Amino acid sequence: MAAPSFDKLAASLQDSSGNEPLDARFRALFTLKGLAPNDTQKVINIIDKAFDNNDSALLKHELAYVLGQIQDERAITCLERVLRDAKEHPMVRHEAAEAMGAISSQRALPILNEFLQDENVSVRETCELALEKIEYDHGISAGSSNRHKTNGEESEGAALARAKAAASMPEESSSDTDNVDGSFLPIDPAPAHSLKVDTLLTSIPLYKAQLTAGDSLPLFQRYRAMFSLRNAVHAARRRSQQPNISSSVRQQYESQANDAIKALADGLSDKSALFRHEICFVFGELAHPACAESMVRVLSDSKEEEMVRHEAAEALGAVVEEGEEASGGEADQIQATTAKIMSTLKRWAEDQQAPRVVRESCIVALDEMAYNNDPSQFQPVA
Repeated sequence: MAAPSFDKLAASLQDSSGNEPLDARFRALFTLKGLAPNDTQKVINIIDKAFDNNDSALLKHELAYVLGQIQDERAITCLERVLRDAKEHPMVRHEAAEAMGAISSQRALPILNEFLQDENVSVRETCELALEKIEYDHGISAGSSNRHKTNGEESEGAALARAKAAASMPEESSSDTDNVDGSFLPIDPAPAHSLKVDTLLTSIPLYKAQLTAGDSLPLFQRYRAMFSLRNAVHAARRRSQQPNISSSVRQQYESQANDAIKALADGLSDKSALFRHEICFVFGELAHPACAESMVRVLSDSKEEEMVRHEAAEALGAVVEEGEEASGGEADQIQATTAKIMSTLKRWAEDQQAPRVVRESCIVALDEMAYNNDPSQFQPVA
């Protein structure tokens, strides 16, 4: 089957008739993300236009997310327009601000500064995080517009970026036992503290303490602890899957992964909805069966913020998808929880009283599972 053309992808993504299923539009979006290196400007233009005549906050939030992950400052014009639209859903405006942080251009600094006093707390907090990330990446002292480095040394942000690039190299040039797998690492709202696996695994108690510190620690630092714990889970899982290790060593790594997951789950009591929503996003990235119980609880809590419940729904869909390819203990774990996940997703997908973002998140998760289990479907990327 030939790869879909830009025109077909644009028609699917920009559909305003209601005839194109939401999950198909999501697939078009992420296919475009994969094609961005071929013609970045064209992809940005297609995504930009998809904001028009689109009443799905869920899809628009995902449009902003992808623009950030493409990491091209030509997308800032679109993202600024979305952030400035006070009538836009706060979840979409938040994602536009976060995307500016992911692009990490100093051009975005005055825009983000302007919205530090926004009426919506999640938008305010996101702008604060994005500013700190850009300042961190460029070695700028907090709140300053001047580049700041000491004794000609590179900033911590630049050093971590260099380490991340090294971790992305093929295994021939980068040891799996030294660094977190670079292919796993997206553009995060805040950097993890380290990419060294041994450092991550031995520091889980420290990261837990930072994650659960509440207002006594700046949000940016709590985010750093969050992504450090995520990377610790990922690293421990990879090590536990090595073929030539003893059962006791395997159990040790599995225990470390579970400890980091429990630490992340403890963060769900944080008073910041933005922070709670990011933990759910991380659980979706990990797709570990041990995440399922807390995500079912979040999704089923009608008093929880809809942006948090939305991420919980997506995380549950990811757990089921990952479980279909899992083996060993994780496969047994997911089999025991899949039925509960599916019934929870179906319940909220069909609940017309649920917030639209929550309902659509469940629908998309269920539709994606059905699509991926259909052997007749194949989406090649040229």
